[in-house]
Amino acid sequence: MTNVKPIRDIENPIHRRFVASALLRLKDRLKSDILAGAEAETQSLRLASWNLMHFGNGGAYTREAESMMYIAEIIDHFDLVAIQEVNENLAALETLFRDHLGSGWDYIVTDTTEGSKGNSERLAFAFRKSKVWFRREAGEIVLPTGQKIVEPGRASDAGDAAVGRDDDDADGVQFARTPFSVAFQSGWFKFKLCTVHIFYGNASETSPEMAHRREEIRRIADFLAARQSKEQKVQGKAANFVLLGDFNIVSPEHHTMQALEGAGFVIPEAIKNAPTSLSGKHHYDQIAFRLADDRFSLLRSGVFSMFDVIYRNEDSDHYLDHVWGTAFDRNSDGNLRTRDQKENYYRRYYRKHQMSDHKLLWCEIQTDFSKDYLNAVLADG
Repeated sequence: MTNVKPIRDIENPIHRRFVASALLRLKDRLKSDILAGAEAETQSLRLASWNLMHFGNGGAYTREAESMMYIAEIIDHFDLVAIQEVNENLAALETLFRDHLGSGWDYIVTDTTEGSKGNSERLAFAFRKSKVWFRREAGEIVLPTGQKIVEPGRASDAGDAAVGRDDDDADGVQFARTPFSVAFQSGWFKFKLCTVHIFYGNASETSPEMAHRREEIRRIADFLAARQSKEQKVQGKAANFVLLGDFNIVSPEHHTMQALEGAGFVIPEAIKNAPTSLSGKHHYDQIAFRLADDRFSLLRSGVFSMFDVIYRNEDSDHYLDHVWGTAFDRNSDGNLRTRDQKENYYRRYYRKHQMSDHKLLWCEIQTDFSKDYLNAVLADG
């Protein structure tokens, strides 16, 4: 369970009571949406992916104690969460675990990806230690020569316009933000989990950046498919791969989605068909499976819409009247905002910066294979 005692640090008693009500509402919704009908605690794994939008970046993105408690409460309803857009400064991540999630949780985080396209971002896995074991294998994925995103000055394999080369990379372009792969186990289920934050760039269909985006998705999917085949051949046992994160996929029918599915990765329909952007227009985030273990069973999956419960549209009056004071009276040009403009700022910017511009997506996986094992013993005669 999360630590809710930091709520006492909220000095304004009106806002303190407001946050207490919001946390109770959030707990109820998470219990209803995520835990209702769930398997027994020892029999399943609740896996999630969440882009936490410039988490730890400071400035406008500095999370208040309120939003840190909301974020912790959401994460605590899962067992393993891939987090994208963790900033170079780890203070916010450390505070989240130390002051809100507690000793029952641990995390693994990458170094920052260098270069302007990397945006000084990290990728992280948060995991509940009683349910998930780190199998002491982790690595950032760098494609070998001949498998890079695109060769300098030439079109991609799919015939798109050439993507501009990096001046410091004479052999081609690597991932803008290096994918992160870690071996985990929960119950009987062993798997490699790889998280990504795929390049975005210009969203125009004919732009080189869109070609680059699609190629990054295709390359990581192909790389992991090949790695799975190699591991099965060398180790002689089933290898399970899960690829998840922010793919910047436009829609289920778009060629960015085809690039992911073309390597044999399968996406649960409840995730594939649900938009994960706040606008409801884009399917940026995905959880995709490429499994060799026929005992695997996907129990449930979905997308959690946090702003249905916290930082709701109807909560704007509370923040304007009891929380902000004069903090957001003026816009970036120094001009006074009208009340309507401040309400618009709350809905379009403030709550997004406190939480995220992405919804969380999740699935529940069966992890108790003991019946399969015992039936196999019986079948042996």
